[in-house]
Amino acid sequence: MRPSRRPALKASEIPPQNLNLRESERQSIVCPDCDTWHPLYRKMIKTHHLDREVRGGRAPRCPGSAQLIDMDISVEQWGERMLAADSTATGRRSARQHYKPLAQPPTPIYRLADRGPQGTLALPRLVPLLERARRAVDRHHAACPLCRAGGRCETGRALEVRAAETQASCTIAREQLHRQEREQGCRSAAPTRRSEWAAVLPAVRDADTRRTSVPVPPGRDEAPAQAGTASVPTEPENLEAHDRRQAELGQQYAQRSVALSA
Repeated sequence: MRPSRRPALKASEIPPQNLNLRESERQSIVCPDCDTWHPLYRKMIKTHHLDREVRGGRAPRCPGSAQLIDMDISVEQWGERMLAADSTATGRRSARQHYKPLAQPPTPIYRLADRGPQGTLALPRLVPLLERARRAVDRHHAACPLCRAGGRCETGRALEVRAAETQASCTIAREQLHRQEREQGCRSAAPTRRSEWAAVLPAVRDADTRRTSVPVPPGRDEAPAQAGTASVPTEPENLEAHDRRQAELGQQYAQRSVALSA
């Protein structure tokens, strides 16, 4: 190996990732001219060639061959520089992973009723689709021998499923349309109903006041203390008739007791 006329490269000026000074491995370095790894032999880059597969002659030698390397750092210092370079590269590396957004799946046909333009229902758009799906099923049944014989092929089954889904979408859209009409009717009728209640409210209050008032019974100068409660008599109006009736009831009770005991 010929000595190189270039000035010696200091190991402290070489990037630590381009130098290998591990004790368990052979010391090597990245050639500054061809950017390939080569071992160190007597503190010099081992002689190597630019192209090893040249046919019809010997490949030219790399200018970096026999380049002298001044080992002005120790293995410990080189290891510290490697750790510092690795931590710096890790800090520059973004930990956030960017994923390509997945394509949105197509809207199922039974949800088309909720995807009308500008929030409106899609019933006018679904009715022609339903007619088209039914005609497709009829045409297939007329042309397919298996379906015409009472069986079901894969195409016929798929057409029937599509027609059933479209029918379900039409039903949902029709129900939503009816619900929207009812809500609009209730909102439009609410002011009219409030104005009607406001018009009859005085008459209702007057009727409630007259209903709770108690008239003064004959023979009294004022109404009872509690409004809404009628006076209850505590004594019979005809005492003789009352006593006679009580005596008759007592005799009837005595006769019934005798009859039961006999």
